[in-house]
Amino acid sequence: MHRNRIAAVVAVLFSGMLVPVAVAQESCMHPRMISVTGTAEIKVPPDEVQLTLGIDSRDKDLIVAKDNNDQRIKKLMALAHAAGVEAKNIQTSALTMGPEYTEEKIPKLLGYRVSQTVAITLTDVSKYEDLMTGFLKVGVNRVDGIDFLVADPRKYREDARLKAVRAAREKANKMAAELGQSLGKPWELTEEAEPERTAYLSGNFQVRSNFGMSEQEASTIAGGEVTIRSIVRVSFQLE
Repeated sequence: MHRNRIAAVVAVLFSGMLVPVAVAQESCMHPRMISVTGTAEIKVPPDEVQLTLGIDSRDKDLIVAKDNNDQRIKKLMALAHAAGVEAKNIQTSALTMGPEYTEEKIPKLLGYRVSQTVAITLTDVSKYEDLMTGFLKVGVNRVDGIDFLVADPRKYREDARLKAVRAAREKANKMAAELGQSLGKPWELTEEAEPERTAYLSGNFQVRSNFGMSEQEASTIAGGEVTIRSIVRVSFQLE
């Protein structure tokens, strides 16, 4: 009997302690707030171009195919250097060599294929058209990518970020006013991750012949503008 009374007293005291804790959790976990997304974009002219170029050579003799490929690669690099492209902006990214066979039941050797891929970064966009035409003339027969970029988008991204925050506040103000509320202090702010470098254009082209594209056709791709984007999510308390 004595033990039952003690247990009852402890239960009452414990339940009394839970009441203020529950009230505090209720006020902390469920604040009156509004959450919005703000987006801003800035259009910037590209200041560099990344080219991914390929040269494929075929011959019944592997040595001949390799030699032909090497000579065309040397001409490509010489042309790039002559245009002022620094060595650090020219990189051979892939080299493959292998036999090619017919698709018959009993395959026959057609010959050998040697392929090299070269990545070139042009820091002077004005040289793009002339260089691209020159690359095709010296033997480039595969274009895997043409990317117009902003080399350092961070200085533009900061401006876009501030505009995105302003857009989020304006949106939250209008929504709160429609509900007969006023906006309080910000509760939480997050930014969605964006790539450090934003490409405007990328492509994949197969050039059937070194002379299959005229100078006018080779200059039909324009850099346009690069979009620097910022997206933020903001939660505001309501008053």
